Amino acid sequence: MHIPDGLLDPKISTGLIGAAVAVFSYSLSKVREAVTALAPAEAFAAAGNAVGNITGRMRRVLTANGKTTLYKMGMVAALIFIAQMLDFPVGGGTSGHLMGGVFAAVLLGPFAGALVMAAVLTVQALFLADGGVIALGANIVNMALGGTIFAYFLYYYLKKNAPEWLAIMSASWTSVMLASIACALELGFSGVFTLGEVVPAMVKVHAVIGIAEALITVALVKLFRTLPAESGR
Repeated sequence: MHIPDGLLDPKISTGLIGAAVAVFSYSLSKVREAVTALAPAEAFAAAGNAVGNITGRMRRVLTANGKTTLYKMGMVAALIFIAQMLDFPVGGGTSGHLMGGVFAAVLLGPFAGALVMAAVLTVQALFLADGGVIALGANIVNMALGGTIFAYFLYYYLKKNAPEWLAIMSASWTSVMLASIACALELGFSGVFTLGEVVPAMVKVHAVIGIAEALITVALVKLFRTLPAESGR
């Protein structure tokens, strides 16, 4: 699902880079609000804990819960990075791997999860040639926006009316389908394939990959929640 360079129309690539920057910036602002709190500047200046000036005499400081969240973001990013290296056969010579968007969102929230996905995709593109650099915007939109943020809100809604494991499985399968359909549309509108060819092909393969995504995500969420809590020090 990682789109390499050279396939997308330059106009589509450029537009999706702009969309990815918007997704990243908004997610970063939401995470910053979540991990910091406003406090009087005088109370923290001497201790060196002040982070970022706010108007007047207030500053944002990293909270204890914020430190724990950042620690968890690092752990989740590492797990997704490793898990994406492990392929499983789908059939017909095709293989798939964990995407991890719902896994990140369930544990961290939708916006921290999107930042984690964007970070993983960026490292893969820059250092492993897994997905193109110019196509990075498309991959972030597909997997961080569609496969993480949108899928999280489906999980959030389903969790109110169904067991959490079922909500996770449903959102995980849907996340793969959303990302794959977006990918297919981008390739189709770029003229690489016709929409009639690429959309059914992508949906067919990723419907199977989505089942594995759902099962693996439930298992990973359960495993992660059994790990010792980080003190945030």
